[in-house]
Amino acid sequence: MPKPIKLIVKTIEGLFSHKTYIVSTALAGVGTLTVKDIGGFAINQILLIGELGAENSEIIKTHASTAPTGSTVTLAANLVYPHPIDTPVTVLIYDQFEISHSATSDGTKTTLTTTIGSGIVALPADEVQLRYDDSQFTSGYYFIRYKNSILSTFSAYYGPIPYVGYADNTVGKVIAKAMKRCHMDDYTDYIDNEFCLDEINECLRFISGKLKKWAKLQNFDYVLGQTSRGVYKYALPDDIAENENNKSIFNIHIGKDKPLKFKTIGEWNENVLRGVKRSEVRTQAVAGQTTLEINNSYDFADTSTVNIYVAGEIYTISYTGVTRSATAGVLTGIPASGDGAITVTIPVDTNVWQDENETKPRFYTIFGGDLYIELPQDVYCNQNIYLDYETKPDTVSSDEDALDTFRFDAVLHWLIWVINAQQKNKGKRDMTDADYTQFLQILSDYIRNESLAHGRKNKPKMNGITFRSSRK
Repeated sequence: MPKPIKLIVKTIEGLFSHKTYIVSTALAGVGTLTVKDIGGFAINQILLIGELGAENSEIIKTHASTAPTGSTVTLAANLVYPHPIDTPVTVLIYDQFEISHSATSDGTKTTLTTTIGSGIVALPADEVQLRYDDSQFTSGYYFIRYKNSILSTFSAYYGPIPYVGYADNTVGKVIAKAMKRCHMDDYTDYIDNEFCLDEINECLRFISGKLKKWAKLQNFDYVLGQTSRGVYKYALPDDIAENENNKSIFNIHIGKDKPLKFKTIGEWNENVLRGVKRSEVRTQAVAGQTTLEINNSYDFADTSTVNIYVAGEIYTISYTGVTRSATAGVLTGIPASGDGAITVTIPVDTNVWQDENETKPRFYTIFGGDLYIELPQDVYCNQNIYLDYETKPDTVSSDEDALDTFRFDAVLHWLIWVINAQQKNKGKRDMTDADYTQFLQILSDYIRNESLAHGRKNKPKMNGITFRSSRK
């Protein structure tokens, strides 16, 4: 049996562009429109005449060479239906669907080649959904994206849609179950896929905020990088909950040594960087060069030496002059050879140090999404930097994304609650609703049974009451 794919025509960001309305009745069979304002209208555009999904609406293109003028828009073909005064006329970005298939959810996509147009389907103007029957594949995943047939440009892909349907613990399954519980056969203008995804993410954020440290939202012994001479800055992982302070960090240690101690950026500047001058190379330097172009040169001594660290090796460079600038500094008078000469290629953005101190790293700070440690001595180099941290709350972005068993059950009741509120109460949510009460009960039970993570005390917050659990 062929596999039916139900395509939901929905308003996506960027689908609609300029909009006006008809000011003179347009008869079937004519090739022009008289509109209120032609601003934003041009040749080779796609127009929606009427409302998407309304009877007698149609999609038609503007003329390929006759530009709109005055209040007249010339069409590429004659109208099929008559349209009365005040009918909306909207410029569309896309006018087709492209349907593709892949054996895996992240594999190479191939456009379908079946009997109804090689996987290219016209966007229906007078329908809100379209059924596509595929007999080409019996497994894998389907993907949909919008296409502009004039420019051959595409939207991002929507999907993946599994051939066998969504697994029991997926977002698609929880949406389907919630809609069925709410007696919904399909999406509506006010309850669509985007609404459901937003509400699921709001629910997951709500759950995450109810406990100080969820065991599922922790990562231990993450290797941030390796220590190297001259390197003091490391980018924090993308999934860390907070990257501007140490609130999400449990421990940082180098190798198997003791954890580093945190200092605020003010303490760091005062106690670690006091007296240290630093800039960056702005133009690559090569061996034998007698100048070194750096960024800000104001703090460097008039004549002295600077240290450059390249591939874990230190190079001391002498200079006798400085061109002062905040963005285009130059160290001059560097010997062409011998002591103090540039003897290695120095890449752009390499740190240039003066009066720095190499030591055993003891402290760290966090600033701008990066971790900073003290410059390590050679004996403390080539060691892993281990990070124990709290991750961001779970989020979902597609129907295929998975939820664990607890969150599936909680999200189901949350989604039923908000869908019913959207349907029956114009979005106003009833805090005494049975499904919201059930959601809170599931959440309360899960918090109560949550195992203490690595001896830390968890502090759930429910309805303004703080509960403290103790280690047994």
